Amino acid sequence: MIELYFIFNGHRKIQLGNFNHIQCAINKLKEHQASYSAINYPRFRKSMSEDGIRIDYGAVDCYYLITQKKTEEI
Repeated sequence: MIELYFIFNGHRKIQLGNFNHIQCAINKLKEHQASYSAINYPRFRKSMSEDGIRIDYGAVDCYYLITQKKTEEI
């Protein structure tokens, strides 16, 4: 399971959804960026770490974060 977050003001986090496939998360990311950003021609750049994938699109302090959902053991 994949979680998609929108990070704004450098640290505030909004969860945009949980997805089974990475392509579904990317589609939601692009839809959200087109709907809520004033940047008409975004330039997406990604950086990867062991915690997740950070996707910058041109805003100074806003970006998207894709992480693997942590499963709880019962």
